[in-house]
Amino acid sequence: MAGRKTTYADVAVAAGVSVGTVDRVINARGSVQPETEALVMHWARELRLDRALHQRPTRILRLGVLLLNRSDPFLEALVGGLQKAVLDHRYLNLQVRVFEYGKLDVRHIVEKITMVEQTCDGVAINAFDDPRIRLRLSEFTRLKPVFTLVSDLPNTNRIAYIGASGQIEGRVAGELMARFLGPAGGQIILISGPGSFLGHGSREFGFRSVLLERFPSCTVSASLQSFEDKRIIRRQVGLMLKQHPEIAGVYNTSVGSEEVGDVLRDLGREHSTVFITHELTEENRRMLQSGILDAVIDQDPVGEARMLVQSFLSFYGRLEPERTETGFRIYIRESCSALP
Repeated sequence: MAGRKTTYADVAVAAGVSVGTVDRVINARGSVQPETEALVMHWARELRLDRALHQRPTRILRLGVLLLNRSDPFLEALVGGLQKAVLDHRYLNLQVRVFEYGKLDVRHIVEKITMVEQTCDGVAINAFDDPRIRLRLSEFTRLKPVFTLVSDLPNTNRIAYIGASGQIEGRVAGELMARFLGPAGGQIILISGPGSFLGHGSREFGFRSVLLERFPSCTVSASLQSFEDKRIIRRQVGLMLKQHPEIAGVYNTSVGSEEVGDVLRDLGREHSTVFITHELTEENRRMLQSGILDAVIDQDPVGEARMLVQSFLSFYGRLEPERTETGFRIYIRESCSALP
């Protein structure tokens, strides 16, 4: 095609579609399957149909994000990151709609997924593992892309998992716990969220694995379930520490770190019990600075939000593909003090 301008017909031949389909995609006329739209946009760029094609207004893409409860500090930060990412990519005509399912009820979540399917061009979901949820998501992927957030849902034909490796996070937490406790080791309380959230289970597995492999003097003497209820955490941890004063460490994979900190203060153990948790919320930052918390493993929700938006836009051919597994950061007292 050297010496002449690329035409719609050239793109149609390369993509294996009709000229009319190319016209509908380029001019945002709709009625085109998502995978066909992505294919046409790919070849339009490859053949240099328009040097400014990535800036051309196209139809609005709507990403539905389905979360348990956006009032959770981590999820609240994730939503803030999504809002920023939308602004950063506003020239690509993107909208993000946040849906909440509010309660751990399978039927309710399946209904929410259907609602997203009817109103959006794709879904990103943070949910627990259940065969009915996986089945509904697998049906969703026949027409539109699915991404999983924070906790993965494999075997759903999802496009990608956006988040850190829970198993590696857990192993790092175990290493930190053992090093803080020292050669003598000690007994540890492990607080986990609902096991059906695979992210919690992965963290717990990684934590136990590294202790078993390398630090036999450190043992998990009690495993508590948070049920995502902070009141339960406060009651269970308080009772366990009173009954077992020999406990030397607490590792929390779930919500309720503030409540654990309150218990440690009430019992005068805020500086004698090693405490490690996840996500650098404002309260966790304050507890790090005061010495109640020893370490926080932070997933970077803003970075995950940006990566999700880029992956969604990449699926539709509006951005180049990006990696999807994110890293995480470790904060201790000195490093968190330097944050704005």
